[in-house]
Amino acid sequence: MAKLRGWLLYTQEDYARNASFAQRFLDKGNSGERTLELVFKDTLRYGISQDGVHLSVTSGQAIALPDFVINRTIDPLLSRTLEYGGVRVLNSSRIAEICNDKARTYLEVSRLGLPMVDTFFMDRQSLKNNPLPFSAPYVLKTVEGRGGAEVYLVRDKDEVFQILDKNPGQRYVAQRLCGDPGKDVRVFVVGKKIVGAVLRKSQGGFKANFTLGGTAEAYELNKREQAMVMRIIQHFDFDMVGIDFIFDEKGNFLFNEIEDVVGSRTLSITSDADIVSEYLEHIDRVLKGRDLP
Repeated sequence: MAKLRGWLLYTQEDYARNASFAQRFLDKGNSGERTLELVFKDTLRYGISQDGVHLSVTSGQAIALPDFVINRTIDPLLSRTLEYGGVRVLNSSRIAEICNDKARTYLEVSRLGLPMVDTFFMDRQSLKNNPLPFSAPYVLKTVEGRGGAEVYLVRDKDEVFQILDKNPGQRYVAQRLCGDPGKDVRVFVVGKKIVGAVLRKSQGGFKANFTLGGTAEAYELNKREQAMVMRIIQHFDFDMVGIDFIFDEKGNFLFNEIEDVVGSRTLSITSDADIVSEYLEHIDRVLKGRDLP
């Protein structure tokens, strides 16, 4: 039986920042049943032709579609194009489309009845003209920002115009400030399994991202928190994601975001969990048609 061919897909810029994490995939991902090759999105040309899905390198040479792709880029259209060609993409284009758009994420998760802060979907014109039903300070995020980028604490109208000038053409979500800003919990998920959780705290700001200078420590979910996470997991067909929660004034979870292309640095430094091995085992189950652990 021929080995399954897989790609580990990165942009060259993201690979430069995450080379050690990528190497863990490559070291563990080549086995008796599969091969895993590092491929840079920057070198691909993709679309459709008379024969269907077309994939080539920038020199014009056509290349064969792989059997599966571990997608470490944010490009839902590329994911969907590969899927049209019969490739299993992890995460799927549907997950990428929802989770890389904060407004769509909040709308979808709201169907589950989970607690979250009041959230309004805004564009440039509505931010200029329509007063929000809550007063400043509040949080304003572009729908496509990630890693804590393009997340702002708004104190007055002048700051809104400054943010709009920085991010022309963007859509936004405006949110009431939570009861305990400056810390959050990231829950790492593979398939239908919770792999671990990390409490992140800021060093003085309202954003707790580790890459922005925050601290991280292991976090043990209580039963209520586990139930909230599992409700989200059962609703979506995740491969590997991070689900983030913030806190209300009583210390209870409020749903915040889902990270599609999630890194695992904080999990690695706070636990013995091997999320790369967990993910590759999940991929093997999926490719064999057994989606559940």
